[in-house]
Amino acid sequence: MFRLIKMALALSLLIPLVGCWGRLELSDMAITMGLGIDLADGDKYIVSIQVVDAGEASAQKGSLGRSPVVLYSAKGKTIAEAMQRMTTSSPRTIFNSHLRVLIIGEKLARHGISEVLDFISRDRQFRTDFPVVIAKNDKAGNALKILTPIESIPAIQLMRALEYSEKHWAPTIAIHFDELIQGLIAKGRQPVVTGVVMIGSSEEGSRRSNLQTTSPKNRLRFTGLSVFHRDRLIGWLTEEESRGFNIAMGKAYKGTGNVECSDGNEVSLEVQESKSKLKSKLKGDNLVLGLDLKIEANVEEVACKLPMTKDETISDLEKRTEDTLKEIINKTLNRVQHDLKADIFGFGDEVHRKYPKYWKKLSNDWDTHFAELPPVELNIKVKIRLLGTVTNVLESEGSE
Repeated sequence: MFRLIKMALALSLLIPLVGCWGRLELSDMAITMGLGIDLADGDKYIVSIQVVDAGEASAQKGSLGRSPVVLYSAKGKTIAEAMQRMTTSSPRTIFNSHLRVLIIGEKLARHGISEVLDFISRDRQFRTDFPVVIAKNDKAGNALKILTPIESIPAIQLMRALEYSEKHWAPTIAIHFDELIQGLIAKGRQPVVTGVVMIGSSEEGSRRSNLQTTSPKNRLRFTGLSVFHRDRLIGWLTEEESRGFNIAMGKAYKGTGNVECSDGNEVSLEVQESKSKLKSKLKGDNLVLGLDLKIEANVEEVACKLPMTKDETISDLEKRTEDTLKEIINKTLNRVQHDLKADIFGFGDEVHRKYPKYWKKLSNDWDTHFAELPPVELNIKVKIRLLGTVTNVLESEGSE
C-alpha cells in the first residue's frame, strides 16, 4: 500500500510539467482562407495565399480602413518551396487548416495538376473538404485579389456562392478536393471542375473603392464546367452543356429550366426531385450504354396562354419537357463523347461493375472505346406535380 501511495505522489508532481507540444498561439498564425496556384515560366510555380486580417475582418466600429485580407505570393521550383519562401514576407506562421477554396490557374490545369494534388494530400495541415475551382483564361492569383461585398473574406464568399449556386443553378457544381482525387484515380470516369471568371480588373477589384458602390464593376462569377483527362484540363463545356451534365447526373435539384409552348412563349419549371441511373448492356461484343432519368417538377412561371387546369395541357407540357431535356443532354453527350473523348458521366464505372471480365479489355483505354460507341440511349420521364398558388394564366387587360 505504501508503495502505491509513493507512486501516486510521484505522478502528481509531474502534472504541472505537462504542456501542449507544438502549441501555436492565435496571434502567431497567418490563417489561410484561399489558396491559388499558377504555372510560371520555366515550369515553376507561383503560389498565392489569401490570409485573413482578423482584427479588420471582425471590426464593427473603429475600422482602420485596411483590407480584411492580405495576399502573399511566392515562386518556387516546387509548391513546397514557394510556400516556404513566403516566410520571408509573412510575419506569422502560415496555417492552412482553415482553407476555404483552392483556385488553380488554367495554364497550370492544362499542364497538369498532379503535383498540386500530391502536395496538398501529403501536408497534414490541409483538410479535404474545400471546393476546387479553375480560373478560366486567367491566373489563380488574380482571382484571389478581388475584394467582395456582403462577405468580407473573399474566399468565404466564393465557397458559399458556389454551394448556393450548385443548389439553384444547374450549370455549376461544387467539386471538393477529395472528390477530385477520386475522379483522377478512377479509370471509368473523368473529373469535371467548375470554372470562375473575372469581370473587370483584378487591380481595381483589390481596392476598397470596389466595395463603395451598389454595383461593383470588378467581381468574380462562376461559369461552366472544365473537363479533365486524367490530371490535365482538355476543354470547357458551355453553360447549356454543363446544365445537361448536371441534369443527367441527377444533380439539378431546385434548378429552373424553360420549356417552349406551342405559341412560342415559355413555361418555367423548377426541379423538385431527380433520379438518374446509368445503364449498360452487352450484346455479343457490342456494348450499348443508356441513361434513365426521372424528374418531378413544379410550375414556376407561365408566359403561355394555356388552360393549366386541364390534364391534356399538363401531359403535353410533360412531353415537351422530356423532349427539351433529351436535346440538352444529347448535346452534352455528343460533345464529351466525340469532341473531348472523355467519359465524365462514369459509364466506365457502370461497365466495370456489371461486366468485370469485359471491362479488363477496355480499362486501359476506356475513353477511346467510349468515343467509338453508338449514341447513349436516353429514357426520360417528367412528372409535373404543382402548378403554384395561381392555376389560371393571368392575362393583360388588352388580351382577348
